[in-house]
Amino acid sequence: MSEKTGLSQDNPIMSRLRLSLERELRSNETVVWHGWQLGRLEPLSFGIYIFAIPWTAFSVMWTVLATGAIAFSGDGGPGWIGWAFPLFGVPFIAIGLAMMARPFVPLFQKGRVLYVVTNERALKLSMGRELAVETVPADRVGLIQRFEKRDGSGRLQLAVKIGKDSDGDRQTDYFEIGNVADVMGAQEALNRISASATNASALAKGQASSLSS
Repeated sequence: MSEKTGLSQDNPIMSRLRLSLERELRSNETVVWHGWQLGRLEPLSFGIYIFAIPWTAFSVMWTVLATGAIAFSGDGGPGWIGWAFPLFGVPFIAIGLAMMARPFVPLFQKGRVLYVVTNERALKLSMGRELAVETVPADRVGLIQRFEKRDGSGRLQLAVKIGKDSDGDRQTDYFEIGNVADVMGAQEALNRISASATNASALAKGQASSLSS
């Protein structure tokens, strides 16, 4: 277990994420909460199958029929251009398979995504083909929505930026802590560092005001 992060080493990927976190932390920064992405299937995520199954079935059927039509087009044959025609269905089949595989993504993410709250910010470290790190400073943490299950697991959605898009419409950017075992602990840690950041900002403004007066 690392003295700086408090995270244990369970497997090579988790070990790499732990070392990456140690490299990310600043000298006076300490971990106040951490959680690993749970490898849990969500029944509601299979709702996409209502659209994915017909899409994939139609794409496969169209590709098979197009291939059959080309194969039995006569002795002269369609040529290489004709054989390229059924290939237009391949991308649509791939999209359908991707939609059908989407509910199983959490199984792949288990032990590959680490969420951390320090005394200064929130971090998400993901290990795929390469390491991806997302951070949000404590002073940017806004409204927090918690989605909690009966066993205490769940996810958080943090509003981190409110602005306007190119059309002038209101737009909110979010940072999400995915399905973790102790979602309440994550929210409590975020509330603490957000309050500390707010108090520090107010104190700094007060000192600046007193110096200028």
